Amino acid sequence: MDDWDEQKPAFLPYRPLVPAAVAFACGILTRETLALPPSGVWVALCLAVAAFPAFAWFELRSAAPVALWLAVAGAGWVRLDLAGEPRGPDHISRFLGEEPTLVKLRGVVASDPEVRVLPPMPLSGDSKWLATESRQTRFDLDCHAACVDAQWRPLSGRVRVVEHEACGDPPYGYGYRVVAVGMARLPTGPSNPGQVDGSALLRRRGIDATLSVGEGGVAVEEPGGGGPWATVYALRSSLRARLRTTLAPDHRSAALLCALVLGDRTELDDDLEEAFARTGTIHLLAVSGFNVAIVAWVVWLAAALTGLGRRLAGALALCTVVAYALVSGAPPSVVRAAVMTGAFVLGIMGRRQPDAVQAVALAALVLLVLRPFDLFNAGFQLSFAAVLGIVLLSGDLRGLLRPRKSLLDQMAGDEEPSRWARWRRTCHERAAAFTAASTAAWLGVLPLGVLYFGHYNPATVLVNMVVIPLAGLLTILGFAHTLLAAASHALAWTTASATQGTASFLTGIVFFLDTVLPAHQYCAPPALGWVVAYYALGLTVVCRRRLGLSGTRAATLWVAGILAFLVFSASGRPPQGLEVTALDVQHGNATVLRFPDGSTALYDCGSYGRTDVGRWAAAPALWHWGVRTIDLLVVSHADADHINGIPALLDRFRVGRVVHSPVLGQAEAGRQLLDLLRERGIPASPVQAGDRIVVGNGNALDVLWPMDWSLRLRPNDQNENSLVLRIEHAGRRVLLGGDIERVGATVLLHSGLDLRADVLLTPHHGCANPFSEQLARAVRPSRVICSNRAEHLPPATVAAYEAVGAQVLATCREGAITARIRHGEVEAVGWKKPTGP
Repeated sequence: MDDWDEQKPAFLPYRPLVPAAVAFACGILTRETLALPPSGVWVALCLAVAAFPAFAWFELRSAAPVALWLAVAGAGWVRLDLAGEPRGPDHISRFLGEEPTLVKLRGVVASDPEVRVLPPMPLSGDSKWLATESRQTRFDLDCHAACVDAQWRPLSGRVRVVEHEACGDPPYGYGYRVVAVGMARLPTGPSNPGQVDGSALLRRRGIDATLSVGEGGVAVEEPGGGGPWATVYALRSSLRARLRTTLAPDHRSAALLCALVLGDRTELDDDLEEAFARTGTIHLLAVSGFNVAIVAWVVWLAAALTGLGRRLAGALALCTVVAYALVSGAPPSVVRAAVMTGAFVLGIMGRRQPDAVQAVALAALVLLVLRPFDLFNAGFQLSFAAVLGIVLLSGDLRGLLRPRKSLLDQMAGDEEPSRWARWRRTCHERAAAFTAASTAAWLGVLPLGVLYFGHYNPATVLVNMVVIPLAGLLTILGFAHTLLAAASHALAWTTASATQGTASFLTGIVFFLDTVLPAHQYCAPPALGWVVAYYALGLTVVCRRRLGLSGTRAATLWVAGILAFLVFSASGRPPQGLEVTALDVQHGNATVLRFPDGSTALYDCGSYGRTDVGRWAAAPALWHWGVRTIDLLVVSHADADHINGIPALLDRFRVGRVVHSPVLGQAEAGRQLLDLLRERGIPASPVQAGDRIVVGNGNALDVLWPMDWSLRLRPNDQNENSLVLRIEHAGRRVLLGGDIERVGATVLLHSGLDLRADVLLTPHHGCANPFSEQLARAVRPSRVICSNRAEHLPPATVAAYEAVGAQVLATCREGAITARIRHGEVEAVGWKKPTGP
């Protein structure tokens, strides 16, 4: 390990762009996270700007840089402040709320429409809508007017439009003037624990509201005009269509090539994308520095072969890289790579030694000045983390992996090595350089990948050694095929076979490695403090000489920090009493029961919609609470809105056992779920009225329904035979009502059972039913939870429970609802925070 100290120092004595980029980013971060008074910031900025020349004049060498970096940080604060557009009296946020509102808007399409094919949902059962593919078209709309009382009135703001069930390619494009009719609402914050803040993501992209329209809900008033972006989007759309045509009928190869060359992943099938994600090679499907480097290298090589001079070749490479960045949509990774390529090319043209760290800092400054909100973009952070990892760590790692002289080589002394020995040493050095770069990039993005995606793969380095060369070859073939396809369909056939063959081989390799190297691990995203600590300890390795540390000690500190994270973040703190949380899954059910002894039970997990609530709602919530194991999974019945999120949970958590309704296997979706449980070796057993389920240290769940006669007379009725459970804790009761309807509710009401409970999860999500009043009088709850959409929650149901003095809470309004029973007291709170215009 101490061989690291023989390497060239990572940092040069003077790199002014590095602290400038850090200070500018800190200013942006301060503006986003702290509510500082603007007048105070402007005063501080002016003072810092004035103080810098004064300090420099009096040769105060320690104070002058501080004033300069404070001024740069203030500039970052001001840049982000200016990025937020002022909201005038006609801004759309002043007329909308969190509830959907029917609107008719006129505006101009402000982005390239993106068509997405949504795959069928798992365990969809009898729901034909969920069991089939669906298409969506998404684009941004700059609003100009809204129709109010049959008159158009001025309106401003940008809206994200989603057209559902769209058929074929959209008849509109960038710059088109359109009229859209649908349901609009303001973006809302997270409604479940641990969930991503979608409203913040939209706000940072300049989106003020969302608009959901049906098929045909967007009408073209006037085709788009010219302009550079319209030309770029038209070219991108044309290239995409030509790739589909020339590679037909191999749809997968065309989709893979669109991802590698154009950065368009909308047509990739889920199986292939998941295989890339699980093997840790998903970065290859996003246009990044890898693609830009290939473009620059190919152009530079072609220019050199044609005898062009250094300056002309560099200018040609720069122009090509800029054009490619525009065609690929200019994501942060491409802009970063383009700026770095420009810095390197200009350095070579000027016969100056390029500095990679300075180039990275310059790219960061350019990006943040142009698009300051990119600082909070996952692609921006991952791109710069990977590049900095390669720049700062690959040299040390390459030193560790470099070939050593064998005993025979030492005995040979200064003798000329044989050709075989030279070839073997060259291969070893190149393999060491490739492995070092791959490992350094993986170490650079590891905590961010876990933070944003909740998984990692320890075998990523090995997989990349196989996949990256193939992806590079396919990318070169893809560029050649795309250029030929743009010129002529006839010319494209010359490279179609080679391109399709390479794409199929790469696909097969990825699927094979995903099967033979099942090292992919899901895990809880770390807290932000752990991510900062990881990179701080990584910097001790980079700056070990300045800190007086050896390579061994610095690396030991880094590894010790990782082990500390694994130990101290392994589990969360159990609740002080019983906590029952109904997650916001729209029309569906996912109710988490957390007991004081740390055990966890989950009552269903599904939703009647195309969002995988197991992946996007239940898993983040469980990780938020520090849950790693679901001790008991209760499946009330086989409807899709109760089970279609379970497969994602089985991938991410260990499940102790499963209990289910006796009629679960009568439905196709139920049989599929039981087969899935058997494949994974998870014990599953049916339960019915009179059974008691014990989880953890004596925590009991009593089954009240279904009864024997219902199972005999209605064996195929999933709703009427759904599981109804009662949990008692500290003298208080919780009743989980399943999806029972008229028959089940009537029998329970006349069965003589004591149905009284303090907390009630309403049967069938609180939808309209004739027994709400009788059930409310029999249960007499103090808290009632409805897990449903607002349009499916009738006022009569709410009134029936409020009539007996219950507090009615709905997930559509309060978000996830947690009922706590502590020291004999009951309270219920919602997770969602109201947002204003």
